[in-house]
Amino acid sequence: MAAIPLTLWLGLAAMAGAISVAVLWLIGRWTPETHGRRGISPTGGNDAVFLFQDDHMFDHHSGALPDTPNTSLAWPELRAWFEPRFAGLPQTLKHLTEDQGLSIRSCEDGDTAELRLLRTQHGTRVTLCDPPHSCPGERHQMLAQRTRLIEETEVLHAAHYPIWKTSHDGTTLWQNAACRAAFDPDAQEVTIPEPDQNSVSRFSITPVNGGRPVWYEVHSAAYPSLVLHHAIDITKIVTAETMQKDFVQTLTKTFAYLTIGLAVFDRNRKLALFNPALVDLTSLPAHFLSAQPDLMAFFDNLRNRRVMPEPRSYATWRTQISNVIESAQGGLYQETWSLPNDVTYRVTGRPHPDGAVAFLFENISAEVMLARRFRAQLDLRQSALDCLPDAVMVIGADNVLAFCNAAATRLLGIDPDICFDDMTVPDLIGACAAVLPAPAVWRDIEASLRTRGQSGGIHKTVPGHGHNHQCRLEPLPGGACMMTLQTQPGVPQKAAVAAIAG
Repeated sequence: MAAIPLTLWLGLAAMAGAISVAVLWLIGRWTPETHGRRGISPTGGNDAVFLFQDDHMFDHHSGALPDTPNTSLAWPELRAWFEPRFAGLPQTLKHLTEDQGLSIRSCEDGDTAELRLLRTQHGTRVTLCDPPHSCPGERHQMLAQRTRLIEETEVLHAAHYPIWKTSHDGTTLWQNAACRAAFDPDAQEVTIPEPDQNSVSRFSITPVNGGRPVWYEVHSAAYPSLVLHHAIDITKIVTAETMQKDFVQTLTKTFAYLTIGLAVFDRNRKLALFNPALVDLTSLPAHFLSAQPDLMAFFDNLRNRRVMPEPRSYATWRTQISNVIESAQGGLYQETWSLPNDVTYRVTGRPHPDGAVAFLFENISAEVMLARRFRAQLDLRQSALDCLPDAVMVIGADNVLAFCNAAATRLLGIDPDICFDDMTVPDLIGACAAVLPAPAVWRDIEASLRTRGQSGGIHKTVPGHGHNHQCRLEPLPGGACMMTLQTQPGVPQKAAVAAIAG
């Protein structure tokens, strides 16, 4: 083993001596004699001491500390721990005057404890003195816990809703004032959960003087040694639920007699309500509808059963359904579904409160057939009139040309079906006078059309180019009037004009 040089030994000895002198000097800064000279009474050996650098504690000899989630303790946390017992503590230790002590006595009657704060250039010393108790830190922690327990108990007693504690077998251990005024916990059936579990239960209380029952919802939390119960008055909620249930039942009974199929989907797009007519119109099974399918499943089933038009591309099918749902939410969706079996449905989507949407399915096959038949009759009537050689014009009760035949179009150059504006009596007389100039005759005819005074009809001869025309006015039901212009080439001949009523 090599010998250590003498110079190295001398260097180590010098360093150790310097460190010892520094430690002794620091210790001297905290001696009771120095504190006495600064005006702070010397601390006893049983005092709780906390050493701070600025507001951060770096050492302590206290026996107890406040509960904190942080690994290091700061002055605000220690201040909050001392504040209920020692009032007027500074917000930060940085504002203390250096080498000038601050002594604060307990604000509780009969408590001789004192908290001393001294800031020096090396840090701040916080000392808790509580003679004659040997462990002032532990005693302060006990007093703080007792104060907190009293405050929590007062808060629970001041709560406006019932709170009580029971053992795991249901025996009541404690109850607050609201619980004592509302009901007897031992007389109610409350679910007791397993340890570390929660439960929710309901019960009702009938007032002694009669009236409606009061409903409570109880939230229970089980701990290793007790079960804590909180009761909330839910009478209004139960009443609202009952009213909603009765309302839905009333709606269901009302909708049962409708011939229009109804499907109401809630905000989650689940089928919430339907009526029997929906089953009859769509052939969807009742058990499928009772299972509350979502909107996509509902329309998929309609498509599979061919109750809606077959989409051209299945790839875009769901996009089309999404568009239908969005349109129904905006109250804009209305479509006519023409099915291969000559059945026509009118489907209407309407938004409902709270994000719900309703679809109405109405079988309008009879209306469509009636409209088609009526249109066919109109076409047949027009074809019959077009076969007549005489010009035929029908003027409505509002003195507007309703329709005319092909001969009138050829003779006068008029067609009310292609005109944007209505052709009134003056317009019609003007067209006739332009082709067959006879001012006096047309004035008489216009006056007769306006007054409709000739209940039996009138006959006028209108001179033309090379031949005359026989103008005839015949009254029709509903205040309408038919005017015919019969051409009379050469020898006048009688024309038979038949008015075909639709």
